[in-house]
Amino acid sequence: MPSTTAAFAVKALLCSLLLSLINFAAASPQQWKQWTCDELTPNLCELQVESGSVTIKSIPVHYWRYTRKKNDDGNKNDDNQESYQSMSNSNSSSISNSIIALQGGPGWPHSYLLPLKQLACRGDTAEVIFYDQAGCGESVPYANTTATVSNTSADTTINDAASSVKDQYPHLLDPIYYSEIELPTLIHHWKLQRYHVLGHSWGTILAQLFALNYVNKHNKNTTVEGFNTKEEGLQSLILSGPISNAQAYISAQWNSADQNNLASLPPFVQHRIHALEESKAYDSMEYKAIDSVLSTFFTLRTAPPPDCFGDSAAGVNEEVYVGMQGASEFTISGVLGDLDLTSRLPELSVPVLLTHGKYDTMRPSTVKAIQDQIPISERVMFPHSGHVSMIDDAGLMNDVVASFIHRVEEGVEIGGMNEGETTKAAAAADGTVEEGDAVKDSPSHSWTWIKVVTAFLAGLVIGELKIGRRRNGYGYTSIV
Repeated sequence: MPSTTAAFAVKALLCSLLLSLINFAAASPQQWKQWTCDELTPNLCELQVESGSVTIKSIPVHYWRYTRKKNDDGNKNDDNQESYQSMSNSNSSSISNSIIALQGGPGWPHSYLLPLKQLACRGDTAEVIFYDQAGCGESVPYANTTATVSNTSADTTINDAASSVKDQYPHLLDPIYYSEIELPTLIHHWKLQRYHVLGHSWGTILAQLFALNYVNKHNKNTTVEGFNTKEEGLQSLILSGPISNAQAYISAQWNSADQNNLASLPPFVQHRIHALEESKAYDSMEYKAIDSVLSTFFTLRTAPPPDCFGDSAAGVNEEVYVGMQGASEFTISGVLGDLDLTSRLPELSVPVLLTHGKYDTMRPSTVKAIQDQIPISERVMFPHSGHVSMIDDAGLMNDVVASFIHRVEEGVEIGGMNEGETTKAAAAADGTVEEGDAVKDSPSHSWTWIKVVTAFLAGLVIGELKIGRRRNGYGYTSIV
């Protein structure tokens, strides 16, 4: 009997050890999967999506329209959901509140913008529309085949087609195509009556060109490529990480009076960046290492990156990106190198919301200069964000955008004293406040340097794990 008891005890011990090993393996870092953009987006409800495509200049442009699922009981916050109903007429069966999202890049797919789909939760008649601009993601040219491109073959097709973009698809290197042909064609296809355009980075350039060149010019009936182009439905612009003057944007990054830009880096690092830029050593290991680390400072501060950012990086069109932006990550030398829309900004006739991150590559002085030229505008700085605020400050950004759109739809005055209402949610997080044109930052210099050092060490680790850098096909990058 004692031997039986001992044998049972041994078996129990072995089982316990086995269970411990199983639990350890399950909790092992090797088993961890990256964060998802859905889990970092607060108050995300159950959504339904309608997808489709429109062929424009021989390229199928794919889109996705997100709306709140009917009779949805799965929202994470029913109280908040109820308060959002005022954004639109929840008793209507038709869409009355369309938000069109324009991604950055150029040549980057829309996926990293997906936290913005939460805006579709804020009313039964609200929708958020994403699309991959021609040449990237799922909207790639047919490369020696007439077959439709699938997700699994997208990378191969992009690579096959990239070498011929300049020769076969030169319009992909022309901002006018995206702002005056592609976007209006899609709006016509969607049959939108009223809509808001939300652009990020390069997408803000498209939004400005669309409003200035297309909407203002086509307030009367004309015909472009066979359809009526009367578009009077633009209600507002939301410009996130905006750029109107390429050289002003670059200069602001090296302004020594700014605490959170390239000029705040240690002198040796600045020296090496300048030296590598002068020698155009963009493919050197040193340049790639610097770019990889600094991207965690100023571009995407959510590290490691969530799935939707990696999905975008996997579908980037390198030739379009470099052709428009240039090979450098610290200057602009491509098609956009001489961009300057500043003098035309007073022509904007709709309300404009300007947003940027505290650590954004688009510095406060740059955004302030844009705001000063726009007749009806508000400006918000998000306290935790680099350039990709819709990921770094997903909840705050959605709240601010929703508040702005609601006030536009209700006819509430935009700008002036009302600006404080818009900035209140963002300011509450860490004491960063904008009062009119003033920006007050509460963190001390010592805390700033602690954050910089921490981000630098995190960037080194990420670089070693090869999660960094656009040209490696995955990870952090400057999205201009």
